[in-house]
Amino acid sequence: MKVLLVLLAFISLVYSADVSSELLDTPRFTLQGQVSLGAGMIAPKNWKARSRVLLDYGKYIGFIRDDGYFVVEGVPTGSYIVEVTNVDYIFEPIRVDITSKGNVRARKLNVLQPNSVSTLPYPLRLQARQPTKYFRQREQWRATDVLMNPMVIMLGVAFILMVVTPKLAANDPELKKELEQTMQVPKVDMPDVADVLANMFGGGQKKAIKGKPAKRQR
Repeated sequence: MKVLLVLLAFISLVYSADVSSELLDTPRFTLQGQVSLGAGMIAPKNWKARSRVLLDYGKYIGFIRDDGYFVVEGVPTGSYIVEVTNVDYIFEPIRVDITSKGNVRARKLNVLQPNSVSTLPYPLRLQARQPTKYFRQREQWRATDVLMNPMVIMLGVAFILMVVTPKLAANDPELKKELEQTMQVPKVDMPDVADVLANMFGGGQKKAIKGKPAKRQR
């Protein structure tokens, strides 16, 4: 048992040494930029101190200084999503590609069309898009909502036809005659429901009884 524990400890030390050497050999770079609010937006107190610059949703974190600039250090080569988190404002995330030589290429993050590339200048310029809305505005009653209801529109059209059409027909004899002809429903001889049910359930026996000859009396 002791031999197994010693062997596991030795393997873990070797693995950690390999990982640390790989981390040391991987080149690291610095990402920098500036954060600002949009035109006409009211800046809350200490909003920069309460904001963070996140790479890949917190894998690397940068802090914003009083002048609005930020620096994220120790970033290896690769592609990252850069976004600013703030409780009062929403910032548009962007995508950043860092090459092995340290060249930084920024572009807009387009999830619907990843192939469309819209490059951005570097150092980064991150600006607030809109204030954060935590509550939805309550809907108010409006008369136009009732008038634009499909049922109300159908009733209104039917009422207009019922009122206007007879007046137009009264002035035009030919139109009146055509309307009378179209409104006349031809009478169709429909069987009585009671007779149909009687024939279905008891009509056959009654016919048999009626057809039976009477017995002669002696």
